[in-house]
Amino acid sequence: MTEAIAILKQQGAIIVDPADIPSVITKDSDKNLLSWGQCGGNTGAKGKDANCSVVLKYGMKRDFNKFLATLGPTAPVKSLTELREWNITHTQAGSIRYGQSNLDVSDEMDVDADRARYDADRAKDIELAGTHGIDEAMKANNLDALLFPGANGAAIAAKPGYPTVIVPFGMVPNAPTPPFPVGFDAKPQPFGVSFTGMACSEPKLIELAYAFERATKRRALPPSTP
Repeated sequence: MTEAIAILKQQGAIIVDPADIPSVITKDSDKNLLSWGQCGGNTGAKGKDANCSVVLKYGMKRDFNKFLATLGPTAPVKSLTELREWNITHTQAGSIRYGQSNLDVSDEMDVDADRARYDADRAKDIELAGTHGIDEAMKANNLDALLFPGANGAAIAAKPGYPTVIVPFGMVPNAPTPPFPVGFDAKPQPFGVSFTGMACSEPKLIELAYAFERATKRRALPPSTP
């Protein structure tokens, strides 16, 4: 990222560093974005979801069922519940090799009864990630975009529905936590630079990303396979 910032400076960009996101650095846990994640997996089930947003799991059930309804009577499954049941029935065929906990916690949502909770969590997502997040940081520092390493900023921008453009920039060691099994030959993984902005800032972000891409030309074709 130090190299990426240096290239931006060479191209005439004015760098403001730091440009802290207020909801990230606040010490008030109720208003801290990092303390307010998305409910998902086994830890995001009902009864365990007081401190996370239900927007994703609620919206998954609401919108997936609406999508299935558009397929008409020939659709093989008619609801998220039926999809989960089909997966369970066909586990021997590898239907859910990695489980379906996100579908499970989504299906337990009641689209009507849980609407108020969804609305409240959606409002909080927008407040922390948008109004007192990206918006406040950019306006206070008069920025055209926020720069993030990799896809780190995308999760913040996604909550209020803001755009992010990621430009390939290099390769980094592929060493996740928890680590790969012993003996697994992990190849380096691609690393990109993200340009994130406020609502409807796509034209500016594309302009910046294109200029950065032209100045760096780091995009590489994936290795060919035999």
